Amino acid sequence: MAPQSKYIYGIIAESQVRRFGFPGVEDAEVYAINHDGIAAIVSDTQLRGIDPTRKNIHTHTVVQDELLKEYTLLPMGFGMIAASEDEVRRLLKENCEGLVDELNRLAGKVEVEVKVFWDQEAVIKELQGENQELTKLQSKIGAALSCDEAQRLLIEAGKLVERIVTDWKVRYAEQVCAILGQLALDTQLNKLIGIHNILNASFLIEKSRECVFKEEAYKLDSKFQGKVNFKYVGPLPPYNFIKLNLEPMK
Repeated sequence: MAPQSKYIYGIIAESQVRRFGFPGVEDAEVYAINHDGIAAIVSDTQLRGIDPTRKNIHTHTVVQDELLKEYTLLPMGFGMIAASEDEVRRLLKENCEGLVDELNRLAGKVEVEVKVFWDQEAVIKELQGENQELTKLQSKIGAALSCDEAQRLLIEAGKLVERIVTDWKVRYAEQVCAILGQLALDTQLNKLIGIHNILNASFLIEKSRECVFKEEAYKLDSKFQGKVNFKYVGPLPPYNFIKLNLEPMK
């Protein structure tokens, strides 16, 4: 019988064999495979690949969240599968020094994400109340003699909104990043998501200070309420702050 494949959730510092009470992907038992003071957290699977369904991605995230409550976790991305237990042990052995160094460096630390989105109604309100250029454009659009002319004026109005949003990125998003960055050990600016997103940042913080960080983020949300909207996610495993290239599994 072929050895069962192992779905890997992440790496922790653990010298003891452990089995956990929460289920993994396909409702399989989650347990540790150990090597020299570190452990890969895995569950068994007969599959060569795991479909990225909502249920599977949610389960992957829940397992990591549960581990994060007790351990410093070096997370694996969704879908990492080793062919056998021997392959997992080989991964741990060949990368042991780097994994230990990263676990020590990131001990007691977590990642949080803060996304800031401009509010469309707030932008329109500001433009209508303060911008004479938009008022003139609206009049011209209403009086346009052709569809082509109206379309051209609408594009011009869109560019005007874009200039306001760019100004808001400086006025609000950069201020948020600077203030929260003072409470963080490291900051990572991520790719913006959609046209309304003006800040998408990850922060590496001390786990013990997450409440302080969250409180400051909520204060900024209240301060800028009606202009921009915040989305706070965390605590998370430190995906964006791992400085390690693993030797690949054979």
